[in-house]
Amino acid sequence: MRRVILLLAALFATTPLWAKPVTATQAATCKTQAACAYFGDVLAGDRGFRTAVYAAFRGSGGKAPDWVARGVMTPLLPIQQGRELYLRGSVCQPHNCPHQLLVLYQPRRQQLVARYTREDGSQLWLGRPSAAQKALLQDENDPTSPLAGKLTDSTPLPLVLP
Repeated sequence: MRRVILLLAALFATTPLWAKPVTATQAATCKTQAACAYFGDVLAGDRGFRTAVYAAFRGSGGKAPDWVARGVMTPLLPIQQGRELYLRGSVCQPHNCPHQLLVLYQPRRQQLVARYTREDGSQLWLGRPSAAQKALLQDENDPTSPLAGKLTDSTPLPLVLP
């Protein structure tokens, strides 16, 4: 009985109660932002995504903040750049959204790169993103971002970029 309780406690410690488990492959098929799965849905439903998120932090010599599994989340939007399909989304610390993780995940390869903005405002690249991937991890409000002005509620998905 104690084992069952510990197992359930561990499950709920890493899975938001509101999450609707979805695989990354399923998440990549959404056609509108309103229909896209949220970061927590895929974190709860896709072992490859979950492993990649936590491995990215371990690869940088650290560990993921506790709020990554239950923070304020955005939908994971499918983006097609060249031949690569990515899911792009973020999670931030509740009541402190400048402290955030912005991810770019390739479901086919189960690879993740990310931009982690620490509480002090400094940034850390996770997973060794290429220059093109770093550009996709910029804020879409940044005029130098390839996503600038392209992400609106009515943008058909996947968003196709050259």
